[in-house]
Amino acid sequence: MVPRRAVAVAVWLVGLSPASTVAAGAQDDASAGEQAFAQCSVCHSLEAGAPAVIGPNLHGVVGRQVAAMVGFEYSEALRAVGGHWDRDTLDRFLAAPLEFAPGTRMGFRGIADPAERARVIAYLEARGAATAATAPAVDFGPDWPAGPGQAETGRQCNACHSLAIVKQQKLTRERWDQLLTWMVSEQGMPEPDPARRELILEYLATHFGRPGH
Repeated sequence: MVPRRAVAVAVWLVGLSPASTVAAGAQDDASAGEQAFAQCSVCHSLEAGAPAVIGPNLHGVVGRQVAAMVGFEYSEALRAVGGHWDRDTLDRFLAAPLEFAPGTRMGFRGIADPAERARVIAYLEARGAATAATAPAVDFGPDWPAGPGQAETGRQCNACHSLAIVKQQKLTRERWDQLLTWMVSEQGMPEPDPARRELILEYLATHFGRPGH
């Protein structure tokens, strides 16, 4: 459930992001890394346990298995890469994502400047100590009724929408299905696999459906 304008803003920021000059001292290094990561923060969270935004949470990504965040729907292209995100792999991916993994959903043209890529990777490594562990599960709170599909629906919808917006829809199961299809085709939402989609639809229809349907 991704607004197109968010992707447009990300592309705009990439075009305008200047290469930072790294000064001596830890404070300057940290500042340069934070500035370098700014273009990534449009689509990615970095705090431990934070939900995915447009892309997956990047906490602890250096050293983590590729396509390993629990609950995030990665493209088949990225899942097929295998291995772990070490510095070299991240550098090649950030240089040209679509060349590194043809078919990836990450519509980002890449960072041409090697020094800028190095700053991004160093910042990721510093903010989340290298670990193969995935981000912990998210507690969606009592407003998401317990039952099959709660976590799947919460992760799919709550990244971009509040529960209040979901509740307002009051759609039939058929209309929820049509809405999911539209969000995938028109808004860039990752396509859930069939089993996950069925869980989400059943949960939405049961708890947030039209009364009497």
